[in-house]
Amino acid sequence: PKFHLVNGNGIDGSSVPLRTPPVFDGKNLHLLWVAQVAKWHGLDRLIRGMAEYKGEVNVRLNIVGDGSEMPSLKRLVADLKLENSVIFHGFKTGKELDGFFDMCHIAVGSLGLHRIGVSEGSILKVREYCARGIPFIYGSMDKDFREGFPYLLSVPPDESPIDLNAVSSFAFRRLSDTEHSVKMREYAKENLDWLIKMKRLVELMN
Repeated sequence: PKFHLVNGNGIDGSSVPLRTPPVFDGKNLHLLWVAQVAKWHGLDRLIRGMAEYKGEVNVRLNIVGDGSEMPSLKRLVADLKLENSVIFHGFKTGKELDGFFDMCHIAVGSLGLHRIGVSEGSILKVREYCARGIPFIYGSMDKDFREGFPYLLSVPPDESPIDLNAVSSFAFRRLSDTEHSVKMREYAKENLDWLIKMKRLVELMN
């Protein structure tokens, strides 16, 4: 008989620090994007969703990184008059990058994998988000985050603007648990670390 194992990307969880979550006052919600921005990341969907949002929570998107899509994103932000809500911080590393994880409430994963014909991802960045202990938004199926994983807000893999009402509700639900970062870190250790991934592979081969 043939056996197969779908073993998604792993990370070295010890390579990133556990964040210190900021207080969420229910009025100001800070979102975080960290990566080289490409079209398949779908960050424009989130920005368009911010333009449509009429809720009472003040949402700010912090974009940390650069990339080929940055000029078009900056034009979109200017066209939608969101300069006060979408902040481009440029490329950051080390303690400076860690500071953004301590400042922001919710992280943003890839929202446009469908643009390159991918229906199921295994994105390293969302694994880092989990290891750092920050709840995140994601627009793809991923076997390492089972359906109902509480710290992931799954959004439709299409071109619709991201629903900021759903994002703010997600923030209220998850950030009310002051232990959420520790729980996410434990999940990463038990499910996402390379040591765990390799152990599964060795067990299958044996």
